[in-house]
Amino acid sequence: MIILTVIMGFIALIALAMPDLVLLGLFLIVPGIILMVAPTAFLYMASATAIRWLLPARTGVKATVLAFCTAGVFAALVAYPFRWIGEREYRASIQEDVVCASPLKLEGNIRLERRDVLHWKRGQTEQCDELCAALLLVPGVKSVTLANGIDCQHETTWKLVPRGSVPNTRLKPIDPEQIFQHYPAEEDADRLGGTRIHEFHQARREQLAAEWNLRLATRQTLVARDVAVAPHTTIVITRSKQDSKPAVERIEVLGQSGRTLFRRSLVEHSVVNSPPYIAFHPSMSNSRFAIGRTKYSTGSRRERFDPIAELIENVEGLRQTPSEDAPRLVKQRLVEALGNVASDSDGLELAVPWIVGLGYQTPSDKDAEIVHRIVANLRVPDVGEALRRIYPKTIPLRYRSILVQRIIAQQTHAEDRTYFASLLSKMPPGTFADMTAEEWQVINDPSLRGDSAAFIERLADLRKPGVQPMLEILQHAVQTMPKWHQRKPVVQAVCRGLARLGPDANEALPMIRSSFEQQRCPITNSAGDALAWRIAMARMGLSIEELPHPPSWKEPAIAKMRDQVSRRLAKYDPEAGLW
Repeated sequence: MIILTVIMGFIALIALAMPDLVLLGLFLIVPGIILMVAPTAFLYMASATAIRWLLPARTGVKATVLAFCTAGVFAALVAYPFRWIGEREYRASIQEDVVCASPLKLEGNIRLERRDVLHWKRGQTEQCDELCAALLLVPGVKSVTLANGIDCQHETTWKLVPRGSVPNTRLKPIDPEQIFQHYPAEEDADRLGGTRIHEFHQARREQLAAEWNLRLATRQTLVARDVAVAPHTTIVITRSKQDSKPAVERIEVLGQSGRTLFRRSLVEHSVVNSPPYIAFHPSMSNSRFAIGRTKYSTGSRRERFDPIAELIENVEGLRQTPSEDAPRLVKQRLVEALGNVASDSDGLELAVPWIVGLGYQTPSDKDAEIVHRIVANLRVPDVGEALRRIYPKTIPLRYRSILVQRIIAQQTHAEDRTYFASLLSKMPPGTFADMTAEEWQVINDPSLRGDSAAFIERLADLRKPGVQPMLEILQHAVQTMPKWHQRKPVVQAVCRGLARLGPDANEALPMIRSSFEQQRCPITNSAGDALAWRIAMARMGLSIEELPHPPSWKEPAIAKMRDQVSRRLAKYDPEAGLW
């Protein structure tokens, strides 16, 4: 028996150390089953062996049977308290569902308690999400008070008021069109199929987003106040998932008196099995062993609970049917506003949301023309983030002067300046051979140049006349920016620019080499930076054998560096740059 226990312990050790081997063994059936049950079998055999050792030797087979029975009973007794506690916690978490005979009608002030806030995206806890937006559109609802967190102490009241009655806050809900994700999947399966379903859902999302944009630009203003009002109806969404505790997902609707008008829950809990065993959980990426548990659930097997979907099914007016004409009206009003140069038309507020609505695809010729007019209109602020969706890396040449004007404009954010400069730096070679006064302003103004460092590289289009400005910019960065992260974009842009120039930048070699060989080199911070400058110096005319390197380097390291530079030079593309 001892020998069998040792053998089983060795097999159990293999299974626990390499659980993926168990999964592989299951394809051969018998080896997999042996490995899978080995940990549990070893525990019971080791316990039975210990008990058998305490019994008289002459009892023989009876003692062995008694030892196994005693080990099983003892294991069950040890696991029973944990099972009992788990079952009690599961029962305590259950609340009886309350079903309403007819859809609920919401009126007045609504309090929405989101106790599932830990599952939201960061930064959305204090914003009006898709459910908040949908509730605001329910006929009869005056306001929605969001109460967030487990204790629901942080309260923000959202309200739609007539446009012009309060200053324009420019607040808007977060992705109100996401409410359609909570609609039943089979809703349109009978009348649509395949790609038509996807197209229908996409069109419906675009319609609701356009409807909201049009509403906030023409008819109403969304306001938020950090005060709570007395609610007529309270909606409570709970989602609690903690280790070793029951998982509770619940939606409740409470009347003004606190009476429960509707409740729907899903409670799940995994309780330790008695008698205990070690269960194998197969996975293609993370197979593992764990204590065997029995799953308790108030729902069906693998049921997914969506509290917002439950609310949509049981609240009158919450299901939305957006206007199919909304996208066309948004586009029409936007075009009219772009043509109105006399005043800051409210329709310009539609510009950025309209670009966002185009998605991450190349726009049609007509839409591309509208995008061009939007970017060219400096009355439309903060276009950078939206423009990234359709022009992430390159942009048509006709945007040249527009982007420069955007960089110079005071209202442009630093992040947008960096993006616009990056687009300029990727325009065709020779584009900036004849720089305009505004482009020289971006180059010469340190306050603009810091955010638009990528554009410095295009001084290479000037050929030899561009060398001296680049050297002056590099020297200014070294002298005025003591920290590497501050001067890094400028240093790298100058490096790329000199590499583009190649032999035309030969006059810059003495200064670059002198800076490179300093003990505390101001133009490098890593091996990658050093490699880039060596490639640039080689492009500028310095032979590979003369490339500078630390005096401590041995011959193998020097040879490796030279070989690396040679290979990079062979496939160097001036249009692509070094990075």
